[in-house]
Amino acid sequence: MNGMKKKRHEPTWARLGFSQQPEEEGGKGIGIVIIDTIRPHHTIRHLGSRLQYISVKDDLSINCREIACEAPNDADGDKGEHGLMAVLALAHQPFEIDGIKYASLSPAATFIVLDHNAFKEGEGERLQHGLNYILDRSDEWNIRIILSMGWHALDDGVLLKNTSENSTVQALASAVKRGILVICANGNTRLDNIMPPIAYLAVGGYNDHGSADLAVHSPYPDEPWGRNGDGHLRPDVLAPRVYLPIPYCETMEKPDELSYFWGTSGASTLVTGVCAYLLGKYPNLSIDILRNVVVDVGVPFAGHNNPAPRINVANIIRALDNGYCKRDVPASACPIMVTDPHKSLASCDEIEKGLALSILVKDGQCGREQLWEMAADHSSIVRKIAVSALDKPKDDKERKRYWENLHKEREGGVRGWYAFGLLHDATRDEVALWIRWATDLNWTVRWCVNGYLSKFPEFPVLEKTHDPDSILNKAQPIFEWYEKI
Repeated sequence: MNGMKKKRHEPTWARLGFSQQPEEEGGKGIGIVIIDTIRPHHTIRHLGSRLQYISVKDDLSINCREIACEAPNDADGDKGEHGLMAVLALAHQPFEIDGIKYASLSPAATFIVLDHNAFKEGEGERLQHGLNYILDRSDEWNIRIILSMGWHALDDGVLLKNTSENSTVQALASAVKRGILVICANGNTRLDNIMPPIAYLAVGGYNDHGSADLAVHSPYPDEPWGRNGDGHLRPDVLAPRVYLPIPYCETMEKPDELSYFWGTSGASTLVTGVCAYLLGKYPNLSIDILRNVVVDVGVPFAGHNNPAPRINVANIIRALDNGYCKRDVPASACPIMVTDPHKSLASCDEIEKGLALSILVKDGQCGREQLWEMAADHSSIVRKIAVSALDKPKDDKERKRYWENLHKEREGGVRGWYAFGLLHDATRDEVALWIRWATDLNWTVRWCVNGYLSKFPEFPVLEKTHDPDSILNKAQPIFEWYEKI
């Protein structure tokens, strides 16, 4: 109905457990590096020289701009929108809509957005070069936090390897040694296996339904968690990942409208804002104590397998005010190493087995028959590697097997790989097989349903959503269409 008011989600500061709106001086003097791209927009002009945009070119030349003062360029399209949303979540100006007061988390911090031309050959060297440039000026900017929302870089997301082999991890090693807190997104879907190293504060997400009320919060159904390629449990902490309101930034201006940041990019940005706020509030707070308290006083989901707790600012402030001073870095086992992949393929440890299978797949030493054997493994990590390596059904017999396994599979990420394989060579007469998956909780499965329907102009398109509460509503028009044909 046209006269119906839009649902307004509560501001992020309330949903994170702040007892009151963060002060305008929140995060003052704290430097945050955001590894991303950004574009000019009127919503960031107030930041002035506190927002620096550093770009590293292929020839390793560096350009530094005060992008907040630049005029927007319509030709940019949505380029840089992701980084823009991150900066706005951290430092937008206060505003009010329908009686709800929105404020950012660390509005007085200094922001260094670093564009190293990611996801292209040589990205690790460019990232290292850009970080060296920034760290050489660390006294000027007081760099305390690095936010990495795409730490995985060019890595294959499903093949396991030790995190020390990752180009981003190698590039950030010097910053970690200097005591800078690296905060990273843990991943948006169970499709992938790789997760961040133990040295980073890894942030997952949960569905708070846009509310500060802990009683209505629920785990995010497609949330990745578990052991990374070193064998260490990830993530450390959870934050809201749905409907994170910021000033409208997709076009020049829309009064009384909001944009929304999503996923663990949004969740890790919120945790970055909280940490910058706390470092500003407690000038003598060490990074080790900060990292420990964020996790130790979080609020876990009762009865949920993922042990990572929800971040809660009120609990953190209460603990720090009461003298919390745990400095010890939590003990962690040495990374699991594989020297003989053929031998390790028989391991009872799913990470060792996954590392071994990943090596064999990468080296082309795993035949199709063996991959099918691994696709029946008890470990979903191993199954994901095997099914992704199968790529797609090689004939009608395998296609039937794919459909059968998709129906049997309980783990969302593995279902995603089966659906992706079936999307290849999909035919119009499979519509009945595809429609039922329009409400699957795994993002990739629904993305594949959308991809299937898009193949045929006469079919409707499934509107994709990151909101678990909207999955059924988005699928309903598809079901109604199918009933009529």
